[in-house]
Amino acid sequence: MSLLLNAIVTGIAIGAVYGLIAMAYSVVFVATRVFNLAQGDLVMVGVLVSFWAIEIRHWPQVVALLVVIGVVCALSLVEERIAVRPFLGRGVDDIGWFISTLAFGLVIATIATNLYGNRPPLPVASPLTKDAIRIGSVTTTPQLLLAFATLVLVTVLLELFYRRTWLGHALRGTAEDREVAALRGISAVRMSRIAFLLGGVIAGLAAFVIAPVVYADVSLGLSYSIKGFVALAVGGFGSTRGALAGALSLGVAEQVFDLYADPHYELLAALLLLLVVLTVRPHGIFGSAKARTV
Repeated sequence: MSLLLNAIVTGIAIGAVYGLIAMAYSVVFVATRVFNLAQGDLVMVGVLVSFWAIEIRHWPQVVALLVVIGVVCALSLVEERIAVRPFLGRGVDDIGWFISTLAFGLVIATIATNLYGNRPPLPVASPLTKDAIRIGSVTTTPQLLLAFATLVLVTVLLELFYRRTWLGHALRGTAEDREVAALRGISAVRMSRIAFLLGGVIAGLAAFVIAPVVYADVSLGLSYSIKGFVALAVGGFGSTRGALAGALSLGVAEQVFDLYADPHYELLAALLLLLVVLTVRPHGIFGSAKARTV
C-alpha cells in the first residue's frame, strides 16, 4: 500500500511537470484553436538555455530565468509569424496547422541537435536542496514540489485572466468567431501574437522549473509534445482546469503503470489513459461539445 501511495504522490509531482507544458499548449489553443506541435521543442530549447545560462555562464537564477523566458518568447513569436499568421483567415483546417507547427518544431529540433551534438543529458543545478522530502512513507523532491506550486499558481492566474480581464475575453472571443471579433474592433492577428507570447512565457517558465528534473537533452521535444497533447486531450481542449487535471492524471497513470509493469512502457500508459478517458468522455474531463451552425 505504501508503494502505491508513493507512486500516486510521485505521479502528481511528475504530472506537475507535464502540466506546465500543457498550460503553454492550452494558452495558444484557447485563443487560436491551433494545437502548437512545436511547443515541446520550445520547452526543450528553454531547458538547453537554462543549462547554458546556469552551468556555463554561471548567471544568477533570476537572470537565467529572464533569459530563458526571453529566448523562448522570441522563438514563439517567430513561429507565430512564419508558421501561423500567414494562414489566419484563409480557412486552413486542423491538418494544416498540425503540419505548419510540426515543421517549425522539426526545424528547431534539427538546429538544436546540430548545436548540441551527441552529448548525453546534462544536469542543471537547482537553487533548492537535493535532499528528498519524506512525509511518512511518501518521498518527493523540493524541485518537484516547486513545479507543482508553479503549476497551481499558473492555473489560478490563467483562470482569473480569462474570467476577469478584457484581454482574456478577447482572446476567447477571437477563437470562437473571428468575424464578430473584428466587428468589435478586435484584431485576430494581434490576439494570435499575444497568445503565442503568453504561451512562450509559460513554456519558458516551465523549461526553467523542470530543467533540474529532466536534464538538458535535445530529445525532450518529441516526448513532451506527445505528453502535452495527451494531457490536453484527457482534460479537455480549451480548459485550463482540464490541462491541470489531464496532466496530473497522466503523471499518476505513468507511475502506477511503472509500479506494476515495465517502466519502459510509459508511453503505453499515456495512450491507454487517453483511450479510456475519450471512450467515456469524448471531449475530455472538462471539455464540452459545441454546436455548429451549418
